[in-house]
Amino acid sequence: MNNNNVYVHNGSKSWFTLLSLQKEREMINLLRHSGSKSTTIFKDTLLSSSLIRQSFSSASSGGGGADNDHSYSATLNLPKTSFSMKANAQQREPTLLKDAYQLYKWQETNNVEGGKTWVFHDGPPYANGDLHLGHALNKILKDITNRYKMLRGHRVNYIPGWDCHGLPIESKAFESIRREKSDRMTPVEIRKTAKAYAEKEIRKQMASFRSWGIMGDWEAPYITMAPDYEVAQLETFYDMYKRGYVYRGIKPVHWSPSSRTALADAELEYNDNHVSQSIFVKFAVTQSSNAHILAAMSRGDKVHAVIWTTTPWTIPANQAICVNAQLEYSLVKHDKIDNHLLIVSSERLASLRSAFGLDLEVVATFTGAQLEGTQTVHPQYNRPSPVLLGDHVVAGSGSGLVHTAPGHGMEDFAICAQHNIAVLSPVDDEGRFTKEVGDKFVGMEVLGGGNTAVIEDLSQLGCLLHQEKYTHKYPYDWRTKKPILIRTTRQWFVDLTDVHQSAIQAINAVNMVPPSGSNRLSSMVGRRSDWCISRQRFWGVPIPVFYEKETGEALINDETIQHILEVFRKHGGADSWFERDVADLLPEKYRSESHKYVKGSDTMDVWFDSGTSWRGVLVQRGIISKEDGVADIYLEGSDQHRGWFQSSLLTSVCARGIAPYRNVVTHGFLLDEKGMKMSKSLGNTMAPNLIVSGGPNKTENPAYGVDMLRMWVASSDYSRDISIGPNILIKLLENIKKIRNTVKFMLGSNFDFNPELNQIDYNQLSDLDKFALHKVFLLEQNASKYYDQFQYSKAMQELNIFVNEISSFYFDVIKQRLYVESKDNILRRSSQTVLFHMLDVVNKILAPVTVHTSEDIYNHQFKYRSPKESVFTQGWCKFEEQWYNPELFEKWNHIITLRNEVNRLLQIVRDKGVIGRPDEATITIMVTNDQVPLYTHLTSLQSQLEDIFCVSGVIVEPYNAPPQLEGEAAMTSDVLITNPHGGQTLYQLNGGIDKVARFQITCQKSTQHKCPRCWRHQSEKEATLCQHCVKRLEEIKL
Repeated sequence: MNNNNVYVHNGSKSWFTLLSLQKEREMINLLRHSGSKSTTIFKDTLLSSSLIRQSFSSASSGGGGADNDHSYSATLNLPKTSFSMKANAQQREPTLLKDAYQLYKWQETNNVEGGKTWVFHDGPPYANGDLHLGHALNKILKDITNRYKMLRGHRVNYIPGWDCHGLPIESKAFESIRREKSDRMTPVEIRKTAKAYAEKEIRKQMASFRSWGIMGDWEAPYITMAPDYEVAQLETFYDMYKRGYVYRGIKPVHWSPSSRTALADAELEYNDNHVSQSIFVKFAVTQSSNAHILAAMSRGDKVHAVIWTTTPWTIPANQAICVNAQLEYSLVKHDKIDNHLLIVSSERLASLRSAFGLDLEVVATFTGAQLEGTQTVHPQYNRPSPVLLGDHVVAGSGSGLVHTAPGHGMEDFAICAQHNIAVLSPVDDEGRFTKEVGDKFVGMEVLGGGNTAVIEDLSQLGCLLHQEKYTHKYPYDWRTKKPILIRTTRQWFVDLTDVHQSAIQAINAVNMVPPSGSNRLSSMVGRRSDWCISRQRFWGVPIPVFYEKETGEALINDETIQHILEVFRKHGGADSWFERDVADLLPEKYRSESHKYVKGSDTMDVWFDSGTSWRGVLVQRGIISKEDGVADIYLEGSDQHRGWFQSSLLTSVCARGIAPYRNVVTHGFLLDEKGMKMSKSLGNTMAPNLIVSGGPNKTENPAYGVDMLRMWVASSDYSRDISIGPNILIKLLENIKKIRNTVKFMLGSNFDFNPELNQIDYNQLSDLDKFALHKVFLLEQNASKYYDQFQYSKAMQELNIFVNEISSFYFDVIKQRLYVESKDNILRRSSQTVLFHMLDVVNKILAPVTVHTSEDIYNHQFKYRSPKESVFTQGWCKFEEQWYNPELFEKWNHIITLRNEVNRLLQIVRDKGVIGRPDEATITIMVTNDQVPLYTHLTSLQSQLEDIFCVSGVIVEPYNAPPQLEGEAAMTSDVLITNPHGGQTLYQLNGGIDKVARFQITCQKSTQHKCPRCWRHQSEKEATLCQHCVKRLEEIKL
């Protein structure tokens, strides 16, 4: 520091500025006459002794002689520290961060005592594209957890991972390749292109993760396209196959024409505003056992069953009509065409009259059960379409009769299977009609022109009763954002019917944060009857099955699987499936007949890839046992209840009968400051680097640094969706400034403190300091509780409350003893001891979040031994159980309450211009001693009362007011101004503290002069030392 400079601190405004020496005298005079409106009043303002010019002897000679040039600064213990109020993050953070990988390896070797391990299994992000704030939220939450566990002595296992297969990466890899070239690429070429892209993205993403201070095994991450991982995945697949869970069958699946593959439930997202063309279609009844229908038909009336659908393109695949046995149906006639009767739900009549514009007159009513056995004819293909009973038919929409196409509906497929009705699914991989529908529709896109063509055809046939637009919820491909369809194909499935109970039991044993996650995951698992795990892509792990060419029968057994696994181990993993011919992939036993087989072309669902990571990473690397080992925690976004949490659970339960995790923590998604979901299309996204490094205009977008980004994560209630924006960051910065200001005070006040030489034993601490340690103890206990519960925002709230409370009272009171008393005064060293412990606790609570700042604090706190090690190598907070002192805490809380009343009176007197600063006043406190011995408390602290109330004199007297009655509210009167006997004006406040005491506080301006050293108005003469400072200087001189 330049000796011609001085740092000045205004406690009420919390700012620092650099003054030149020639401005010193002007600033001193200014500060003398200025006063803060705050109840927290900071007295000493000159924070650097480097400006001291006057000699010690002139300050102390003369026993309180005149001080004409304010030469006592050299005798004060003014705070000194190089810890900056400003983080200067962009410049300083890179110099402060300890290498996260080296730190990870250090704790692997050193955190071994006690055998505590913490296995945090990373949910792999896609190796695809730049990182966004969602990545930052996720990875920082994980790192906060791991760093806290490391500080608590756990040996943390955290292996970062990447999900590498699937369409998103395959599509991105082809963006730079011309369409005509990509269409001609072989499966091997496709895989090489996708793999190279994934490797590039992993390197880029890893660099960003490491720059955020994320601690982990960065030299050995897991990637789902690694051969050893793929081998473990196939082993899990085969274990599930042998247990009877995996099978191949024909079923309706969610099919994405835009991706040309089957999709699992987890790969769908729903558009609530999808618009379909809904139609009502007449199916002519050809025979029935229903008496009313038979009677009408015998009269020559034509009877039609009316169905309703929002997918007209499925009408060509219709094979039946379903009704509910319990619902009432009506046979109605209308006034437009004689001898034409319609069958509709009675409950829907009013709505249908309005929609059709027809006056529908009821001829007869009957239950759905009385329609069973009725036959209708398909209006386009003249084939039978029988009426079936189905519980899935419900009232409330359509006509009450459900069009049933087993090739394009889950429930349709199930009910037709019960009645041995053939499945028709005339749609190909691209979503176009096949030749099964005839020449008039073949080749048309069913979600486009084909849909329109079917409607027009029905209209021409005279079977279209009504058409209207219908807005409803519809599934979309979550990758391409385009509508999907349901299509019956031959796929590989995991049968979940026998898994529900054991899976839900496993969920109930898991600690879910927030707890609502348990019900959400259980309900999702409970609704699934199977899981389609096959995909029609090349970039993925192949389903290791051969098919006999003639019969299509699958070949998979112990011999084929073991041989495939051996090939994968020796020849680069799943690539060998696509590079080698069938003969190489078959074991010796089948090699001579290899010409009879073809290898399967399906790959596995990417959720099966990542869902087997408990085995591909944790078991495969020896971290947990295969039979009953589990990770301590999975932490991901709430969408993973239908994704990774669920697929991991299902594979583990199927293969081992247990969940793969003990704790599951979920976080929400990102919103802007207006509460809108962040979206590129809305232009309201914010890149992590904009927060860390700032934008071109640093005024609009300052470089806040990594610690700010991490503090935003830690301060947010991640159990719900989280907002972020410029104003939120500004507010957060104010909290960080308060914390840095508090830390700077502690460091500056302890500039000459060495705990190895100066620490005071607990029993010798003052009551005030013991009270502060009790507060520190509570802070540690509460913060630890919230860290253990993964509630980091509450831990940060505790810290912010502590900082505000400790600054407004404890720091305010101890400044006098820190600055004015002799260096080794017992009270001064007592407070310094507490400040040292306090800073240790504050910094350790901060450390998992502010990884750079906490290293900086640690280096400053332990500067007396020039530390080179990281704060994270020092373990958790050092505290003692004896710090917990609730009786002392209660005593001081009463004193603080009374002090607040004193401050209220002082502020009123200041506002009247009687005093400029509280230390210009003296007070008399009359207080009762019955309900709580507050009078006794105060008199026991008589020598410290001037510091406690920040005034120049305190007289305490007993108050004989009547005790507070039961239920009587505590009242405080207005200030009474008196002028007894024409003397000095007195300001008096009468009141009570609820269930504690009654009081009367009197304030007046001190009649003594200001001491030029301590600034208390206790000197007998102007510009002379008070008797306290005379004694202090004598001690210092000695």
